[in-house]
Parts: sequence; structure tokens; C-alpha cells
Amino acid sequence: MRADTRERGDLRGDGDPAPLRVDGNGPAVLAIHGFGGTPQEVALVVEAAQAAGLAAHAPLLAGHGTTVAALAASRWEDWAESAEQALKSVTQEHDRAIVVGLSLGSLLATHLALSRPERVVALGLLANAFWLMSPFPSWALAAVDRFGIPDFSLPKVTADIADPEARRTHLTLSAQPVHAAVDVWSAGKRLRERLGELHFPTLILHGARDRVCPSANAGRVAARLGTTDPKVRVLWRSRHIITRDLERALVREELVEFFLRLR
Repeated sequence: MRADTRERGDLRGDGDPAPLRVDGNGPAVLAIHGFGGTPQEVALVVEAAQAAGLAAHAPLLAGHGTTVAALAASRWEDWAESAEQALKSVTQEHDRAIVVGLSLGSLLATHLALSRPERVVALGLLANAFWLMSPFPSWALAAVDRFGIPDFSLPKVTADIADPEARRTHLTLSAQPVHAAVDVWSAGKRLRERLGELHFPTLILHGARDRVCPSANAGRVAARLGTTDPKVRVLWRSRHIITRDLERALVREELVEFFLRLR
């Protein structure tokens, strides 16, 4: 993928925000990016699927990839619709899918597994967002929600990535609208109460140095899942965007192994 350091709307960083797709065998892999991000965040998932001989698709979620205003105007229902349409697309050809999500994408992956279980064969939960870090952003978002504070956007100074070059080039929006972020927080609260309904093979990967979603999420989610043998790995040098961080080679290795078991 060609590096591109232009500014496009409110996007900052390198690369193209367009959806990613590779051909291959089934089950297809559906890779879902995080809040304010683009499919570039899950390009490693697509690459791992290709290495395992599987088809893969990483959609661009509604409201993402252009401006902060567009993201501010979008909500959970819009992102869920994007994910549902992407799942419908990949399962038209390959019947069922392995759904892998990063951060917000982990919540959308869970939503798909709960609402379309006949189309999902397995789950990958990367840097899962069922709980956000306290006191910030979790308590702050709770306060915005409780007191009806008018919407505003917080400048995004840098991505939560330990690797300095990956952090510099990471493709993301320049600010985060708070009301849309409240929807991420609310979705995590709702969905974590339903984790026991999930009985799919599940891979859970999380950065130990994550400053957005606590690393304890990995164990919390594993303990609540209905499946009895989730694979859990904590990456000791990584922060939030584990697919682009210092241990991305280990993330790729875990994903390829997971995909090969499911072919």
C-alpha cells in the first residue's frame, strides 16, 4: 500500500482511507476498524487472512475517513449498519465469516455475532472497548451523557501507539467528537452484559500499555464469554492500536494461526 502524506479533509497521516479487500477461500474475514480510524488500522488483519488463504474485507465505517463533522453526525446505528452491510457482502460468496474488530470494531464484531450468529464462525477481539480507561475517557463520557453537555470535539494530539514511526504516520481524524464517543462507551456497557451469549471460537489480543481501553479487558471478556476456551494474549510492549505497534508481528502470527485453524 502506497504511503500518502497528504491532508484530506480532517484526516492526518499516511495512506488511503478506502476499504480493503482481498480474494481467497472461505470463511471470509471481516476486519472492522476503530473509532475515528480507517481500514488502514486493520490492514494487518487483511494481510494475515491473505497469508492463510482466506478472502478478507475491511470496510470504512459510516462517518469515518473524511471530516470530524461527518463523524460527529454519525452514531452507533450508522456504524452497525456499515458492519451489517459488510457482513452481508462477504457472506454472499463465502457463507460465513470470521469477524475481527479493533476497539470500536470489537464492539461491532460482537454485535454481528449476537444479531447474525448464523453468518459468523469465529471472533477476534483486538484492544476491545467493552470498558474504557478510568477516569478518562470513561468518567468524562459518563458525565457528558448524564448532564446533557452540548457536543464538542477534542483535538487528537497523537494516536495511542508506542512505535514512534507508526504513531507519526497513523491515518486518523484530527479530533474526536464527544457525543459520538459517548455512543462507543454506551455500546460497550450494553454489549458486555451479553458476552455470555457468545459461543464462538474467540481470539483476544490486547496491549499491556493501552491508555484507551485497560489491558484488564482481555481477562474480563474471556471470563464472561460463553465459549470455554478463548485464546488470550497480552502484548507487553504495545499500546492501543496493536495492529500497528511494536508487536504487530506477533499480532499477525496469532491471527494467521487462528485463521488456519478455522479453514
